[in-house]
Amino acid sequence: MPAKPILDWRVSERWFNLAIGLSVCSWAVLGMLATGESSLHAPVRWGIAGLNLLVGLLFLIRRPAKAVGGVRDVLQALPALVVAGLALKVAPPPVGWSVHAQVVLLSGVALAGVSFLWLGRCFAVLPARRGVVKGGPYRWVRHPAYTGELLMLLGCALASGRWPGYALLAAAVVLVCVRALAEERVLAGDPDYRAYQQQTRGMLLPGIGLTLPFARAQDRQ
Repeated sequence: MPAKPILDWRVSERWFNLAIGLSVCSWAVLGMLATGESSLHAPVRWGIAGLNLLVGLLFLIRRPAKAVGGVRDVLQALPALVVAGLALKVAPPPVGWSVHAQVVLLSGVALAGVSFLWLGRCFAVLPARRGVVKGGPYRWVRHPAYTGELLMLLGCALASGRWPGYALLAAAVVLVCVRALAEERVLAGDPDYRAYQQQTRGMLLPGIGLTLPFARAQDRQ
């Protein structure tokens, strides 16, 4: 069954992309300008700012959606975004990070950034169909950007070294899986994506598929 859109994007999406893209780009730049001198040269700060800038630019150039997710799909995708933001807030200032925490987060930034670049004009944050990308990291897993995001959150947890950071990481693993499955319901409306699912079994890790029990129950309703 085709995905039911929550809005008529044919008129509003271009202006939405422009507003969000410029906002995210400005956040990235203003965030660096507001950074204290002690953290200004921290690789973690530059990595996160660069990734945010890339996301903003992709909003500006992405192609119109062929279909967008319904209310259920959006509501299942949003909590993962909220938890990711909280994890970054819980982490200490970048200047105090250990070397191994920085390496883990920057590895996640690199994987997410490369994945976003391969998506190009097919980039999306909420469930939508803009085309099927099969090259680059998408040859091995269907959602490599989410894998990169989880690596970033692992870096935040290692940097904090406290239970709130690890609790948010555990919650993020579940919520990112829910988000990916919500996205796949929308993408599966494209026969080309269904063929890609059969070809590339791994959702977040190579060769490892995932279907959550409660997600199967919801799809039967």
